[in-house]
Amino acid sequence: MTNAIVNAGGFFASDAVERLAASDLFTSEELTEKFEHLCEHFERHHSHLNDEATAAQVGFFLVNRALHILGYAHSHNEPLGEDLRVEYTLFNSADAFLAHVSGRGTNAFFNGACGIGKLAAWAASLDEAEKTDDGSVAEPPAAELDEQMRATNLQWAILTNGRIWRLFHKNTCAMLNTYFEVDLLQILENRDMDSFKIFVNAFSAKSISFDKSGSCPDKKLLG
Repeated sequence: MTNAIVNAGGFFASDAVERLAASDLFTSEELTEKFEHLCEHFERHHSHLNDEATAAQVGFFLVNRALHILGYAHSHNEPLGEDLRVEYTLFNSADAFLAHVSGRGTNAFFNGACGIGKLAAWAASLDEAEKTDDGSVAEPPAAELDEQMRATNLQWAILTNGRIWRLFHKNTCAMLNTYFEVDLLQILENRDMDSFKIFVNAFSAKSISFDKSGSCPDKKLLG
């Protein structure tokens, strides 16, 4: 397995990387177009992505475009009950979002989504809790995602600081150490098309969208 990819805690089955590499979820032409699009975008904006970049800047200069390339329509900071806000609500199409936008502010809004997402600053650890503005210590990011997946009844979540991308599933997110990780920065800097294919086949909207039978490509890979 390339060092740009980590199957932490046996999140996916042991042969998942090989199956993702061989997947025909996207054509080679589609993958090449996505790769060139993201590489070009990264080259244009990479000077803004440094150790001083905040989570908001990471979203603006990289993650929003990457999510678009992965096939998502997404909304920001949707309310979930009185105290929670979901940073990214991920839909597999604009039509799916529009079909549920009237439910904004209620759990019905999330019924049409395929997952949620959370950002961290470029230099932030995805494992360690950080101090909040008032000096208290927040929960680790995955713990918050676990709470939000249970509240929305969604199965999948993405956590990223722009450099590192982690995919979580509702059944194992609470363990905090069970996820599928891709080093997107390394992929872009090395122009590693083979690892990019694995990234897209694991993290795309197609990968986590359930069909009428209740299945989806990533569900078949779970360990």
